Amino acid sequence: MTKLQTEVENIKKMINHAQNIAVVGHHNPDGDCIGCCVAMSLWLESKSKNVAIFADGDIPEKFSYMPKVQEFNAHPEIEHFDLLIVLDLSDSKRLGVWENLPNISDQIIVIDHHIKPAFKRVDILIDMPQYASCGEIIFELFELLKVKLTIEMATALYTSIICDTGCFLFSNTTANTHRVAEALMERHKLEIEMINFRNFRAYDRCVIPVVTYVLKNMKFEFGGRLSISVLPYKIVKKWNLNYESRHGLFKYATDANGVISSIFITELAKGEFNVSLRSLGDIDVAKIAQKLNGGGHRNASGATYKGQLKDLKQILIAEFAKVLA
Repeated sequence: MTKLQTEVENIKKMINHAQNIAVVGHHNPDGDCIGCCVAMSLWLESKSKNVAIFADGDIPEKFSYMPKVQEFNAHPEIEHFDLLIVLDLSDSKRLGVWENLPNISDQIIVIDHHIKPAFKRVDILIDMPQYASCGEIIFELFELLKVKLTIEMATALYTSIICDTGCFLFSNTTANTHRVAEALMERHKLEIEMINFRNFRAYDRCVIPVVTYVLKNMKFEFGGRLSISVLPYKIVKKWNLNYESRHGLFKYATDANGVISSIFITELAKGEFNVSLRSLGDIDVAKIAQKLNGGGHRNASGATYKGQLKDLKQILIAEFAKVLA
């Protein structure tokens, strides 16, 4: 019996007894986070709950095909919630500007697929890192609760799954991932081509010079098995690159033949860097990210670093040497 099966009745009771509910995802929300929050909010509203939906950061325009995305962070200041539902968020620090939500909520449910979520106060914690996406957990929860999914909810959960598996390309993809996607597609005529195109093929022409810069300046270590890319602040500023446009560049760091690990460093301000780590197979970049007080998944992790770029590179190369040398 899974932890979710054990707690499902308690989750049901907690939701039934609450009227004002906040649903929150992580800072700089991605497709898994947004899809889960949308699906959960739609279900709660169908139960006549008052729902407020939050995630610190801009919601990328590509997700506009899902309902409720325009409602993120659009609520007037609220002083109290009966229940806070935290989705796809491994550490309370990643609540960002919404860090006070736990303090104004009577009860808290956390549903996540990262390893050992860190929260000071939780009434129900569902942590299932064996699942590729939080969307898979929400689907299973809805199945246990016998929720009848609408096409909007199914679209949101399908988006969750494809975004955290790279459209089923990443190693975290499991048989269960495919079973959930199959169930969503069987029950509803999802616009698969549109969803996949917007998330994995469409791009803004303004990023072409940036892609060119990244490809021309990429460096390689350990016989070409590690790629290193640095996006200086002058480039970020010149092309007005937000989180979403930068995120789309990460793939070029790992997609070169022979590369099995990548480092993508973005200079956010002088002396402040965002570090994105990717890997293939069994190389655990989450452990490397933890050296910088970051974290994430085995094959996709990140951190923020303050200091000198040369020192940051030395730290990362030394850590990768332990698994690649």
